Amino acid sequence: MPTAMTRNKRLIKLAPFIIIYLFFSCRSKSYVKIPEGIVTPDTMTAILSDIHILQASAQLGYSQSPNDTSLKMAYESIWKKHHLTDSSYNQNMRFYCNNAKLLDSVYEKVLNNLNRQKAELMGEKRIPVKQIK
Repeated sequence: MPTAMTRNKRLIKLAPFIIIYLFFSCRSKSYVKIPEGIVTPDTMTAILSDIHILQASAQLGYSQSPNDTSLKMAYESIWKKHHLTDSSYNQNMRFYCNNAKLLDSVYEKVLNNLNRQKAELMGEKRIPVKQIK
């Protein structure tokens, strides 16, 4: 019959294996492996931020129509900036759309990024209010 001391020694020897097992078994099941050819979530955040700024500019009338060649060139400059093509962008979007939790986390960062940029712009363009006496 093992004594309490022997059981404690066995437990101490097994502790690292138990900790490793618990670590991997408790790891989030929402982890998604990014396949080769798909951009990282941080890069996708930057791409989508650029695209939403471009689309907002177009909606504000900086582009005459969705078929405007300057708008097409603007998209191409975004693809070039992020080392993409139109088809590779579509492939990335399909991947992220098929992984909704990952896309949700990317869009959370996109919104934070756009809000930060807006705050920076508003701070720079804010005109001091003259006080009325």
